[in-house]
Amino acid sequence: MNRFSLYLGASVVALTLAGPALANDADIQSRVDDLEATIEALRAEIAEIRKTPEFKPSPNFTDSKGEYAFKFRGQIAADAAVFDNKTGANDFNSGTQLRRARLGIDGTIQSDWLYRLEIDVGNASRDDSATGEVDVKDAYIQYKGIDKTVFTIGQHKTPNTLEQAIPSTDTLFVESPLFVEAFTNRVTAGGDYKAGISAKYSDVNWTATVGVFGENYSINGGGNTGGTATPVYRDEGWGPAARFTYAPINGVDKTLHLGVSGYWRDTGGRTSGLRFRTGPEISVDSTRLVDTGNINAKSYSFIGGELAGQYGPIFFQSEYGRTSTNRIAASDVTFDGGYVQASWVLTGENREYKDGAFNRIKPKNPFSLKNGTWGAWEIATRYSTLDLNDENIVGGKETNYSVGLNWYPNPYLRLLVDYVHFDATKGLAQDKGDALVSRVAVIW
Repeated sequence: MNRFSLYLGASVVALTLAGPALANDADIQSRVDDLEATIEALRAEIAEIRKTPEFKPSPNFTDSKGEYAFKFRGQIAADAAVFDNKTGANDFNSGTQLRRARLGIDGTIQSDWLYRLEIDVGNASRDDSATGEVDVKDAYIQYKGIDKTVFTIGQHKTPNTLEQAIPSTDTLFVESPLFVEAFTNRVTAGGDYKAGISAKYSDVNWTATVGVFGENYSINGGGNTGGTATPVYRDEGWGPAARFTYAPINGVDKTLHLGVSGYWRDTGGRTSGLRFRTGPEISVDSTRLVDTGNINAKSYSFIGGELAGQYGPIFFQSEYGRTSTNRIAASDVTFDGGYVQASWVLTGENREYKDGAFNRIKPKNPFSLKNGTWGAWEIATRYSTLDLNDENIVGGKETNYSVGLNWYPNPYLRLLVDYVHFDATKGLAQDKGDALVSRVAVIW
């Protein structure tokens, strides 16, 4: 058989085999349809898998397109403190406190709209006679449809001081420095969580936030009375607030932060309820060492400067602020304070810097006896001072020195131990002593 015969035979066989297939287009189309149906089924299965909640560490539900999302959030912080009073009439009570017990939800609607509701039920652990057992923290809606810009309406943090901008889960010490607590307290001053509207623009190296804020929401219907059932004055206080930050150095482990913030507030109907005060930077005992008492004022304002940064595991943070009060039928009074604090992460980690604030340490090697890893360890120190004396107001002066040891077993759990030496003088009275406070905190 020659080569031509072989080619001819092969062609005949090929045509014979292919004939039925070519003649049965309907069968081919059926197989194509089956394949497309299988692909669609696989796509649907993948979409369902994506809807399965992701745990990091709480359930996070997201649709297949990423346009809708829902997650639970919260934190628990429990403190224990021991006081040693050296001098003074105040007898601090050693004991424990559920400092925070927050529960909340975050959500996304069609990608550009976000919402958050978070409440604190920590006071409910005290006794049934306490007022304001449920404390509203965040209750807002955000719009993020414009590049690098966020609009927020509802109750949220006012843009005042670096310490306030850092989440309570990420602060270096158990409590805020003296002047931050005195000048940005949510009940009588212009900071912390308040109902309002704000806009924030964030670039890589700088942020600008401006807003107008009223008073606080209240579960019990008391509005601006801080949780009581009957308002004690007619109008709410209100005023603008703003914060601007710039980071001339902003690397992965090298940061230099500069910032300024301030507010102006009309007291509304609370012309005799303005009050600045604070304790020994420990909240287990609520005794105030320095206190201006009620000030009869029409308005008041705050201005503060920020300087912070990090170089690898070395971190520092400092602020200075002063508040001025426009009194009724009396001269204006001014108070001021500041702090410097620093830390060294012994295990080498550094803080993430984002949107003008520093986040907590996240250990490279979470604690595990099985793997022989011990999480992240940090030592810290702070100097804090506050002066509430001016004109005929004798609120007192206080200076605190603190050292701390922080352990981060994993990104969601931390344990803090602080030693605080406090020294306060108010008129002829002096309170001096030492305290040791510990905190166990978890976030989800």
